[in-house]
Amino acid sequence: MYQLSIWRPIFHSEADFQFSLAWMIKEQYPNCDIRLEFVPEFNPNLHLDILVILNGKWIPIELKYTTKKCIKTINEEIYVLKEHGAKDQGCYNYLKDIMRIEEFRDKSNKFIEGYTIKITSEMSYLKPPTKVNCTYAEFSIEDGSIKTGCMNWATNTGKGTMRGMEAPIVLTGMYPINWKEYSKVDDTNSGTFMYLVNIISKKN
Repeated sequence: MYQLSIWRPIFHSEADFQFSLAWMIKEQYPNCDIRLEFVPEFNPNLHLDILVILNGKWIPIELKYTTKKCIKTINEEIYVLKEHGAKDQGCYNYLKDIMRIEEFRDKSNKFIEGYTIKITSEMSYLKPPTKVNCTYAEFSIEDGSIKTGCMNWATNTGKGTMRGMEAPIVLTGMYPINWKEYSKVDDTNSGTFMYLVNIISKKN
């Protein structure tokens, strides 16, 4: 991530992040094969962002890139970034990525280890929810927390918020949430990018 941040401190989109990371992995490990949007036979609905194939073994990687609305110029290249908002759904979807890679681990004998990576310029992800009756409290990926077990939306969550995300998140492993600085492109409130990495290991 450090080397990637020097080359690409910011991305146009999640697809740009996906391609850049895949390119860097291929450069560092020329003997590996890379697949984007890989669909495993055990789950035709799972489109994996990156699959690294090394000596016939699999390393699945899921990515998330959420930004604040802004325009940045770096090395004369203009980046027009969207406002992704919906922190509650962002937290849910990050944890869902971990759950998907646990499924990979449990259903594939080719699995070595997997990774989930999130980059964001939305600093509220690092902080605990501010509302007392917060609907996504169990999904919060605030810095210093540990995510494990079964997590659900609060009973007062609106149907619109949960649409397509009604199922609980169930993680068998324990995943510490430790945010680190990815890049600082300027001093505005949209100029610092943080990243989070979790490793999904083989079961002992």
